[in-house]
Amino acid sequence: MRTEKVSVVIPCFNEGKTIYDNIKKIHAYMSRNFAGFEIIAVNDGSSDNTMSELRIARQSIPFTIINCKENEGKGSAVRKGILSSRTDSEIVMFLDADLAIPIEELEKFLDAIKGGYDLAIASRFVPGLKILEPVMWHRKMMENVFRLLRMMILNNWKVKDTQCGFKVFNRKIVDRIFKIATIKRFAFDSEVIFIAKKFGHQIKELPITLQNPRQSHVRIIYDPINMFFALMKIRHNDIKGIYKWK
Repeated sequence: MRTEKVSVVIPCFNEGKTIYDNIKKIHAYMSRNFAGFEIIAVNDGSSDNTMSELRIARQSIPFTIINCKENEGKGSAVRKGILSSRTDSEIVMFLDADLAIPIEELEKFLDAIKGGYDLAIASRFVPGLKILEPVMWHRKMMENVFRLLRMMILNNWKVKDTQCGFKVFNRKIVDRIFKIATIKRFAFDSEVIFIAKKFGHQIKELPITLQNPRQSHVRIIYDPINMFFALMKIRHNDIKGIYKWK
């Protein structure tokens, strides 16, 4: 049984088919392995039965629900969940609601934080990756294009992968990053990494077991455009001096 207190944030958008079972899996794993933890599910304006499934799950599983009436984006949902987490948690993390990266990967991320890193992130581009379900071709193409744009626009060639939905933070850096973050949708991960590096925080990329879901919330035409302008906004924010700890 590990002694770290952990806050687990789960952004949810139209996850009604699987969210009940996945909350159960996360809670079961945390109960077996941690003496103290909390789970925060953030419903990001879902148009399906996600909210009702979360309420059903909460009847038998203790966790917190944050309900956003309108869809603001994954970044906004993660930010709200993380900033509402308990201040006595030593570790704050978020993972995708579809468990494309299983919660069981958490232990090695915690070991990285314990070893002195401020932020441990899942990566598809470091040795040791295991893929159980290959990514769809159009998503892979989008990921590669975005990765190149992100490296060029933000001049960040060292961090190989910013977009995997499994990130673990030392509590000490959470407020410093998320209180000044501005990106609300998919490119928010890139902003988080950008701010962390700007402040000199140590980042560890770790290989994971990846189960790519057959269904995706990524919109093939709109989201690449949104991501490009989000990257430009990050660069613009930096030039304007927005990323300063107050």
